[in-house]
Amino acid sequence: MQQKDIFWLDFGWTLAAALLFGIVFAFVVHWASKRQMVGQTAWAVVVGVVVTLLTMIPVFGLDQVAIMSCYFGATGIPMIVEYILRVQSEIQQDKEKAKGLAKDLLK
Repeated sequence: MQQKDIFWLDFGWTLAAALLFGIVFAFVVHWASKRQMVGQTAWAVVVGVVVTLLTMIPVFGLDQVAIMSCYFGATGIPMIVEYILRVQSEIQQDKEKAKGLAKDLLK
């Protein structure tokens, strides 16, 4: 694979776009947290990684970023599955505890 020369103007603009996205997305994640949206962390990470990879295309080229995306997918998919299963299990446990407390109060 041939190395791509970095065009510094592209690097600067894409880095600025990534920073701007990071700032805006941090506000969106904070807003979602304030609304107590359950299970949004994994999806916030996925969106962040995808946008970061997309902003890297002008600097590193589509081929290299596509290869990097495969690695992020290989490591990220198991993490997302674990996170979703864990959050759903915690929600189910909380519901069961609440039912038990309600039964105790009604006795």
